Amino acid sequence: MKFYEPVFSSSDFDGHFERDGYLFLAGDAQREQLLAAWRVQRELGVPTEWLDHEAVRERYPYIDASNLAGATWCAEDGFVDPWSIVQWLSRACRSRGVEIRSQRRVDAIDVAHQRVLALTAGAERIDAPIVVNAAGAWAGAVGQLAGVSIPVQPSPRIQLVTDLQQALPPTTPLVVDLTHGGYVRSIQGRVLAGVSPRTIPIGFELEPRFEDMDDIATRVSMRFPGLRDIGISRVISGLYEVTPGGLPIASFGEHVTGFCTVAGFNGHGIMHSPGLACAMADTIVHGRSDRFDLAPFSARRFAEGAPRRRHSSLI
Repeated sequence: MKFYEPVFSSSDFDGHFERDGYLFLAGDAQREQLLAAWRVQRELGVPTEWLDHEAVRERYPYIDASNLAGATWCAEDGFVDPWSIVQWLSRACRSRGVEIRSQRRVDAIDVAHQRVLALTAGAERIDAPIVVNAAGAWAGAVGQLAGVSIPVQPSPRIQLVTDLQQALPPTTPLVVDLTHGGYVRSIQGRVLAGVSPRTIPIGFELEPRFEDMDDIATRVSMRFPGLRDIGISRVISGLYEVTPGGLPIASFGEHVTGFCTVAGFNGHGIMHSPGLACAMADTIVHGRSDRFDLAPFSARRFAEGAPRRRHSSLI
């Protein structure tokens, strides 16, 4: 059986990938968990290094390493602008005859005898035996249109961007502080900073609150004292799409034949969605995928018992 293969390659991508690496910092309470993650990465061939306290202090003098028990560092990690990928994919799809109707609100999904028939957008009805729900933070609401329960909720988050004072070196990697929950990275001479919220907020409200900005500044400056007196140039706000178990959903006609969902990436869509998208395309076209088992991403798993929480440092 021939499985779905992308008809364009990453060699066509004209965006910029910044390979500045990822650095995860752990205190005594997080050391064993981070060590376990490091061992798995090494077993899978990822060239991640384990750094002890002194190595962190020597390599990264701008980090307060006073209570660190270790860290992981992978030089091959990096950053890419998600919007540039969206534009690249859109151009490639249009060049192959795909019709993209942007800014069109789906008002209804017609279902009969547990099978998708069509969807309605405004005054237009579109016959569609297959509907793929990739609506991100709105995936739960789209599921309701088809009478399907998709446990994806919107979670508002903010990040701060400093002014141009070169507070950190321009090659600063993404640094995730597992002790205080903060993270930073260098971005065009500025610093982007955020934190893992102590309580995951739910809703579509994107207006930044002063207490949230103050929390970021306080927790991040504990590990990066050079940022304590740096000004803020702007605030970035957006929505995570969160699931109860922290892993995404890849559902193929589980509740309604023809209704598929790929959503709930919990802030990691740019990393995890390409693989799941290809596996879902296999399943839509051929009924199954040999890339990997989609069963752990079933939408039904939450009704079958308490979901296992996967560990993430950024949620």
